Order: sequence, then C-alpha cells, then structure tokens
Amino acid sequence: MKVLILSNTPWREDNSFGNSFSNIFGNIPNLEIANIFFKYGEPDNNIVKRYFQITEKSLINNLKDKTQPSGSEIFVNKTKPTELNEKERQMLDSARKKRWMLMFWVRDFIWKIGRWCSPELKAFIDDFKPDIIFQPIYYSNYILRTALFIKEYTGVPMIGYISDDCYTLKQFRLSPLYWIDRFHKRRKVKKVFLSCEFVYVISDIQKTEYEKIFKKPCKVLTKCADFSSEPDLKQTVGNPIKLVYTGNLGNERWKSISLITDALKKINSNGKKAELHIYSETPLTKRQLRKISDGHNAFFDGSVKSSEIERIQKDADILIHVEGLSLKSELQAHQSFSTKIVDYLKNARAVFVVGARNTASVDYFLKNDIGIVATDKKSVYDCLCKYINNPDIIREYSKKAYFYGKGNHSQDRIKNMVYNDIFDTVENKKSAL
Repeated sequence: MKVLILSNTPWREDNSFGNSFSNIFGNIPNLEIANIFFKYGEPDNNIVKRYFQITEKSLINNLKDKTQPSGSEIFVNKTKPTELNEKERQMLDSARKKRWMLMFWVRDFIWKIGRWCSPELKAFIDDFKPDIIFQPIYYSNYILRTALFIKEYTGVPMIGYISDDCYTLKQFRLSPLYWIDRFHKRRKVKKVFLSCEFVYVISDIQKTEYEKIFKKPCKVLTKCADFSSEPDLKQTVGNPIKLVYTGNLGNERWKSISLITDALKKINSNGKKAELHIYSETPLTKRQLRKISDGHNAFFDGSVKSSEIERIQKDADILIHVEGLSLKSELQAHQSFSTKIVDYLKNARAVFVVGARNTASVDYFLKNDIGIVATDKKSVYDCLCKYINNPDIIREYSKKAYFYGKGNHSQDRIKNMVYNDIFDTVENKKSAL
C-alpha cells in the first residue's frame, strides 16, 4: 500500500511532525510512504522511502530563472535540500517571535504566483503512484491547495488528520489582520475536510465539535507507545525533587512555566525542596527567559536531541505539562492534545498540569485523574505543594499515568486501527469505481 503524506516541515525525528508521524507509522507492515514537504532542512527518519521538497526560496529562484526547478526530489545524504542562510534564518525567527502577519501574507503571495505545480512534482507523483493521501490539515493555504491538486490529479482517496483548531471562530484576537487571515484560510480547511473520506482528530472535544460542524465522521488518533514491558517506576524521589518540562513554550506556555518557577521560589524559601529543568527549542526573548529561569529554582537547558528526551523524562520525579491560562490561549488550545503527553505516561512519571479547564489536554488529565492539575494562577502553588510535600502521591500518580496510558495508547491498538482504516478506505474506493 503506497501512502503519500504532505507535511509542512521535513520528516525528522527531532521535530514535532516527524516525531508524531514516525510514532504512528513506524513498524506498520505493508506500507510504502512518500513525503512532500514545504520547509527548509533535510529529512531524518527510517520510515519514508522518497521525498520531494518545495520551498518559498525555490519558488523565488524559479520565478527569477525558469531553468531553476521550483521543487525537486530529495535523496537523503545525496541531494542537498534547500536551506536558509543565516540572515534569512534570523529574519524568519524574528517573524515567528513577533507573529508578523504581513510576512506570512508575503509567503502566501509567493506561493500564489509561484510555479509550484511543476513537471518535476507531477513526475514524482506519477512515479510513486500513491494508493491514498494521508493529509495533515494545516492552517495553510498553499499546503492544502497542493493536497487538493494531488487528490484531483491522482483520483485516489484522502484521509485527513487535524490536531489544532484550524476552523472555528472560537478565538480571541483583536487584530483585524488575524480575522481577515482566519476567514480566508478556513475556506480551504473546509474544502480539504470535506474532500476526505474521513478525518482523524486529536481529542474527544475536537471530535464532538468537528462532527457537528462538518457532518463528517471523525476518529480520535493520538500518539502511541510501547507499554508491553513493566513500568519503570521510581522507588524513591530526588532530594531536591526534580521537575522537568520538555516541549514548545509558545501560546503563552512560558507564562504558565513562570508561575511554577514563582511557586518554587516560595516552596524553597526555607531550603531547596525541588527544582525545575526546562528543555525547549522555542525562540524566547530575554525577558521571557528571565521569567521562567532564575538559575536557582528553575533552569532553562535549551534544546536537546530527540534521542535524549526519554532519558531526561525518566530522570525526572515529576513531569510538567502546561497550557496558557489567558482566554486567548485557552481558545487556541481548546481542541489540542500535546504529543508529549503519551511519552509522559509511557515513562511512568507523575504529571503536574497547569492550564485552563476547557482545553482538551487539561480536561484529559482531570477527567481521568492521572495528574494533579492547577486550572488558575492562584492554585499553582497549592497544587504543586501536594506533590512536593508528599512523595507517596508522586509514586501513586506515576502508576496511574502508566496504566492509563497502557489501556488507551498502546501501539498495537493504534497502529492496527490506522492500517485497517487505510486498507479499508482504499478497498472501498476501488469497489466504488
């Protein structure tokens, strides 16, 4: 079975997309996967057989000189992918930090006028001959436009996968530019959604809301893990107790981390009982770094290789999951379920959660009682003290986390579901012809 997957970033084990999709598709037999991606960098995984890259830079080069390809097949360790120079990288990082909407519109314009639908792209598709498209539904016109083109060009079925709210108007933004952008892009999201045979979603909340909106069947698909071995439970906790956060600090997550740092200052005022270590590759301002890391109670340790993450998480006594507490952050993360949650459960560590009550990931921990949760600023200190002052509770929630994960996120169950759904979708399409 040949599966074509379009992604924003290259498929790498050290980024969110690659980590999640390798987790889902790894070790599924009888699947051959090709990946078309739209950002800079080189793929790095053991699953995908073929790659095709299109970037804004390659589109611009093609507009300047038609002999330059707008996209090309990438052969790992043989073909040099399109990369940004240092000046271009700094500009992009600045745009990401400041959310420059006009820059994003410039990017969309480049894709609008660029010759992305190239002979090279068609040749790649023709040679691979996909049986099905498995399409992450991004908040991106050009990726979704490409997916719709490939579906029409090949005539094969498409399964969607959406992990963030790219459609509803349940957002808090004052900028008119944001709403212009939102109304524009949601039309493409809807078109792709309705073009899919069915859509995987990331949470129960998202399933309920999107089935009501689109009148389209949805299934919950989360990351999975190997829960076949006995849990690696810590028999004793550290002195000081070690708290660890790994992951993205955007969408005001850094603010929730700063609340934990402030709580630790108070907890440690009469002797050091606990400390927080933060691992993230999110670009932060100097002010943000000062708020989350004081060098005594909390430490920002930067980014690490994906291969190191499991060891770092297992070295913790308590793992941290946060979402922003503002209305803006709550609405943005309302449907989302963080990929690292399953990792946390698999590693059998107690989880401390800070976030608004009506976000999917926070609701998940509350509903299933698999972590201690603070749902407002005032409760962060009191909730954290429940862990810090009682090691037995840390051990109790470590067990709860592991066994709930085993019952709901085992890789055998999830991988079988994905394979069967792909197989059935392809066969149903053939039968209908």
